[in-house]
Amino acid sequence: MAQLREIGWSAAPPQQSVAFGIPMAEALAEAVRRLSMDRVVVVTANSLARPGGLAEKVAAALGPKFHSMVSGIRPHSPRAEVIRVAEALKGAGGVVTIGGGSVCDTVKAARLCVANAIEEADDIDRLRPYNRVDDGSYGPVKSPTLPFVAIATALSASEFTSGAGITDERGPVKRVYVYPQLGPDIVILDPEMTVQTPPSLWFSTGMRAVDHAVETWCSINPNPLSDAYSLRAAQLLIVSLKQVFDDPNDMNARLDCMKGSWLSILGPASGGVKAGASHGIGHALGGTAGMSHGDTSCVMLPHVLRFNEEVNGARQAVIAAMIGEPSRRLGDIVGDLVAHLGLPGRLRDADISRDVLPAVADAAIHDSYVAANPRSISSVSEVRRILEDAW
Repeated sequence: MAQLREIGWSAAPPQQSVAFGIPMAEALAEAVRRLSMDRVVVVTANSLARPGGLAEKVAAALGPKFHSMVSGIRPHSPRAEVIRVAEALKGAGGVVTIGGGSVCDTVKAARLCVANAIEEADDIDRLRPYNRVDDGSYGPVKSPTLPFVAIATALSASEFTSGAGITDERGPVKRVYVYPQLGPDIVILDPEMTVQTPPSLWFSTGMRAVDHAVETWCSINPNPLSDAYSLRAAQLLIVSLKQVFDDPNDMNARLDCMKGSWLSILGPASGGVKAGASHGIGHALGGTAGMSHGDTSCVMLPHVLRFNEEVNGARQAVIAAMIGEPSRRLGDIVGDLVAHLGLPGRLRDADISRDVLPAVADAAIHDSYVAANPRSISSVSEVRRILEDAW
């Protein structure tokens, strides 16, 4: 009998409906009907709430169902912002977000607060971050029920997860909360809604999605679902990001980017499939050096792929072949894509001082994704070498 090469458990991603390629107004009307929404609160960032902006288009599409708008959502979803939105959602019959990860995560947490009568920032301590053992001392937590529709404008893929990253200003520290029904009930992917997204945000979040797809495909514990999601995601993203850069008005390529982002996050959601050192070192660069997740993926993914090539080169070669470049190293393909998009390819290009690298390495060695890297990383000095190569 042949020896089994892959074994494990798989889980279904969060259950939600996705409208893709349908014009926003048409998709939103159907979403409102399906979810029986009324008194709808629209939540967005200041940049989209300007006169004539996307928020006004959404409010107009809602018509008499529109109730109010909350704007000015700050990055990284601070607790005070969560409470501000939760207050606005009291008595609402639905909520619609327009924007990226911070807007979506803020509303996820705000709905959880409404469901559990949390009205003060400190009371968020009653909730349980994903890495804290539930010993029963925090009491039962009710899942949110307020109908939620997310209209994506970037490629962060927060719309497709049951987790919310929330910043505790007392630290400051960012914690992730994972609960059932935390994600949107319906997600709308309309490429026309992304035209106003700043190119730097669009492409950096796109590279983050590439990182999700590639590291999931190269994971130490993939499963059949994650393989299907991540391989197709990598193919769509690597090709379509370049197409959008070359022609920003190519709506088919923009939609392919959105599909790729969607699929890229379903792999990690399929039974806890682990990412690797690009994600893990990226976490340390964000927490220690303040580097954005998109930029960490741009810099670290090509270097980590080359580092890992001796143990999973055949796996990497599958993606290279899928995009029509079978003779090239995947690390070089990804690095060239970063350069084509005009994004930072080295740490110094992102204004990261070499002096901070020891602290980043010290933090990264404790990250669970570094521990799950396909090629073993067992010491701070190994992380430091990767960082020096990337600097």
